Amino acid sequence: MKCIWKQCLAASIALAIGAAGAAEASRPGDKPLVVNGDLSLTTLDFDAYMERVPPQLRDEFRAEYSKINPTVDALWVRRVLAARARAAGMDRDPVMVARMRLSDDDLLAEAYLEDVARKVKVPDLEARAREIYKAHAKDYTMPEVISAEHILVSTKTYSKEAALARAQEAYKRATSGEDFRKLAEEFTDNKASIDITSMTMSSFVMPLPEEISKLKAGEIMPPTQTQYGFHVLKLKNRIPSRVKSFEEVKDDLIAAERQKIVDEEKTAVVEAVRADPQNHLYVENVRDLKSNLKIPTAEELKKSKPNVRY
Repeated sequence: MKCIWKQCLAASIALAIGAAGAAEASRPGDKPLVVNGDLSLTTLDFDAYMERVPPQLRDEFRAEYSKINPTVDALWVRRVLAARARAAGMDRDPVMVARMRLSDDDLLAEAYLEDVARKVKVPDLEARAREIYKAHAKDYTMPEVISAEHILVSTKTYSKEAALARAQEAYKRATSGEDFRKLAEEFTDNKASIDITSMTMSSFVMPLPEEISKLKAGEIMPPTQTQYGFHVLKLKNRIPSRVKSFEEVKDDLIAAERQKIVDEEKTAVVEAVRADPQNHLYVENVRDLKSNLKIPTAEELKKSKPNVRY
């Protein structure tokens, strides 16, 4: 009987897990996920793959079999194909050997710099953070925000005269005591904008900020025209602009300063590698890497005729 390869793999995974006792883990705590003869994929391999996933997303990734299963599937397929490539001698090809060495270099260089970062001795930065806060307090200003209910009578839906008349009717009924929310459901041409929550004044199209600034909580703005049509708005509440306290921004400031120190240390390590007097640059060999392809200048591209096929 034939089967789709993914179904066959799923069956083999189930079989391998069922016979897990027959396979020995290569390291303490390492467990087999898929086994075929001498070839295996283990939990250590999966954990190594998870290093590619941002740390803050790893628990979420591992919470769903819809992500785990295809990952195990893909890792196993690559493990088998890689084994076949080795059996065919592809891992002995000089260019392939160099490519694998470059891959190792990438991983190990990254690991080394991460180790450098871990070992950096960071002093108490609270005093420095406080200095930065005092010097740049305005940078931590929270803008004024409002919450409101909103009606838009669009001039794309109605003529200017008809839109204004409709907005005036909504305003008149609202100021007479009718429920603004129900009026919004009846009159607005944009139901998604009925509820406005914690919106900055700068987010509103002109001249709405000026008109809204005149309102107190509970008051209703008369029909006001913008390029979208006529707006009627009931202000629910207003949170004035304020400067965040030092305590609110302290952790972020300290984290930023710590990162600067870490980055400086990592940069120093990299620059020390470049400045090593024992480095010998074979300039002529580097120059020989350049191809003879002539890249046209912007002027030449303008003068060239387009290659049009009919």
